Amino acid sequence: MSGIERFVRCKNIPFMPKKLFCCCLSLIISAAVHSVYAQVEVAHLFSKGLSATGGGLFLHGGVPVSRAGEISIEAGLYYFTANDSHLASAPCLVGYRHSIDGTGTGFYIEPLVGYTFGGTDIQKTDAAGNPLYNSSGGEIDQKISGPTAGMGIGYIIPSATIPLNFGLRYERVFISGDPSQNMISFRISYSLSAGRRMR
Repeated sequence: MSGIERFVRCKNIPFMPKKLFCCCLSLIISAAVHSVYAQVEVAHLFSKGLSATGGGLFLHGGVPVSRAGEISIEAGLYYFTANDSHLASAPCLVGYRHSIDGTGTGFYIEPLVGYTFGGTDIQKTDAAGNPLYNSSGGEIDQKISGPTAGMGIGYIIPSATIPLNFGLRYERVFISGDPSQNMISFRISYSLSAGRRMR
């Protein structure tokens, strides 16, 4: 396949815009309730036959339920490329962030669940490794959308003026019929909710 054909297919990667819109709308509502912030992160994606480092943006909202914890709502957009293949994903996740010392800052854990939407131009193969085509002769691409679960750990600096959040996260997208996707990411973000609690 030529580079131009791959570029065109990459541009047409489906994102299910209606569902993404609903997810982002719920995030905006959560922002109105308390706080929201948008940041960037570095991520590494790996699955059967694929290993790629990329980046992404995420929008994170938090609604405190106690001094130690908050319900988090997050939407992200990530892009990876490796060996002339492209992959884009948009996870929509809900989680619970719990600070270990009960202050809302310091070390925390954050289990997450949700759904990841996305698409790729990686061609699907059969059990013998042969590429698959549809009835029109076009390539059949792998699916990368599916239920998602993960766990995050991190540290929020206990400062009302600079409540930076340093975090590591693992997410797994469960895909039926195609290799599941695994992602490890590192982020540095500004935690508005922690800063407000300390004022």
